[in-house]
Amino acid sequence: MPSDGAAKPDLNFLSAHARYARRAADACGYAFRSLDGADGYLFEVRDGARVAVFGAGAGTPYALNDARAASLARDKAFCAEVLRQAGVPVLAGEKFFVTSRWAEMRSPGREPGDALAYAARANYPIFCKPLSASNGLFAEVIDSAEEFGDYMARVSREHFAILIQPYVCADEYRVFVLNGRPLFSYRKTWPAVTGDGKRTLVDLVAALPRDAGDPPLKARGRDAEGQKVLGGDVPAEHSIVFLQGPANRSAGGGASDLCNGAPRALDDIALKAADALGLALAAIDIFASGSDFQDPTVIEVNSNPMIATLEDNNRWPLIIEIWRANFEAAFR
Repeated sequence: MPSDGAAKPDLNFLSAHARYARRAADACGYAFRSLDGADGYLFEVRDGARVAVFGAGAGTPYALNDARAASLARDKAFCAEVLRQAGVPVLAGEKFFVTSRWAEMRSPGREPGDALAYAARANYPIFCKPLSASNGLFAEVIDSAEEFGDYMARVSREHFAILIQPYVCADEYRVFVLNGRPLFSYRKTWPAVTGDGKRTLVDLVAALPRDAGDPPLKARGRDAEGQKVLGGDVPAEHSIVFLQGPANRSAGGGASDLCNGAPRALDDIALKAADALGLALAAIDIFASGSDFQDPTVIEVNSNPMIATLEDNNRWPLIIEIWRANFEAAFR
């Protein structure tokens, strides 16, 4: 018989997806088996004669999205252009390659030298991120052409292209879409530290609790008045410093106002974005202003989202609903 999703002692897989799939399988009355032991990055679920195998880690366990749609969403520049063509408001951005490899396979004008020339005349600060990275890796606020040159040297070791966007100071929301409806939403909160008048920002950031595997936090930010705070600065006692970078959970961000569904203004733009890309499951990140969510603008679309925020808030019924739909898609 299906269970009520109550916690079991053998759910402590290293893979969060395996934990969620195991809980959902129990609730659905399905058999779950990890194929790589306690890691859980490869597992199967059986419903009698039907069986589906899922891979997490570097892959995606979501059978709800086909490879075409998922690959469009993964490339942030392609994703933005698809949304723009569909009439979905999307954050402006410029794509540049940070390595000359395969330059013969693309038209000129977006090479590393072009990126440096763009940076020399940019209005700072700007926000830069790789086209295909996740978890907020190399997503950084850049304040000068010199900083951009350093950023490009660092990011080129692991990525081939970046997106340069304007720095926006607005509330950021995430809407999770499942099979044509907004399943849940929340407001993202920026990672922050509180000064004690003694420790430097570097020390305050180093003391923040982090999950294993999370990318390191940058020790730079801005105070409540928008003034830049650097790593060697000592924030005043009780002052709050908002760390620069993405608001992702893995980057130290948090979530507030978690609710089923989504406010109408965010609902509409999220569904249009998912539909334009052909995604059955997606997490759409949106900038909006004020309590009535004015001027909603899509930042990016994630076709392989983690749902740890639901686990943090003990929202297991939503996790089970997601995975129940994913099982049905995989069994077909």
